Amino acid sequence: MVFYMSQDNFILKSIPPVPSLKDIALATIKEAILTEKLEQGVMHAEATLANELGISRTPVREALIHLASRGLIIYFPRKGFRITSLTEKDVRDLFELRLALELTVIRHITTRLTAESLAVIETIWTSYKRTVESEDPDVSIRANRNFHLSLANLTDNSYLINALEQIRDLIDLASFRSLEISSRTLEAVEEHERLIAELKIKSLNGALLQMETHIRTTEERVLVAIQNSIPGDSYRKRQGVG
Repeated sequence: MVFYMSQDNFILKSIPPVPSLKDIALATIKEAILTEKLEQGVMHAEATLANELGISRTPVREALIHLASRGLIIYFPRKGFRITSLTEKDVRDLFELRLALELTVIRHITTRLTAESLAVIETIWTSYKRTVESEDPDVSIRANRNFHLSLANLTDNSYLINALEQIRDLIDLASFRSLEISSRTLEAVEEHERLIAELKIKSLNGALLQMETHIRTTEERVLVAIQNSIPGDSYRKRQGVG
């Protein structure tokens, strides 16, 4: 006699999709760019990258095309790439657009926040603070980025979310390669805390003010760091920016 288990009683969880070679190459190359493992101002060969990653050139090429579409690199088909060099004007322009998008997020979510969405924000906020306490600058920057993107995700607007992700890629490129101000992490934590306080009481004007203050302060810190940085410096001590 054959017994069949009802689907309702099936307790195994679905297996998450396995990352493709292109996705693995993309994540690896992007991290190498941001953490200065790949030098700026020189041509990096596509074939060399493929050999170092131990995969074929096709997924590496696909990853490079994606990074070029996001503005992080200049890609030379079948040859290699150079890392994008951002000027002060580039950074100012990026922050101008970022500010507009971040304020749009705040306008969209503040009056629509539910107990559930506030709980999500609180959970991410708690994780962010715990991460900052680890004093790992690279991890802190990623946690900071995730905090902002978690707010954007509450809009359920894929175009807005994608635009912010692309801008953050470029801002992170400038920040990772120039920011040396160790006090910025704690400063950003305090700014985020004030923002969350305004979100909890659904104060639109208060949340807008705190977000604008946070973004403008971050822009100022990044620009000062770029102005004071010396081209060709090796990997520097960095902290999360904002």
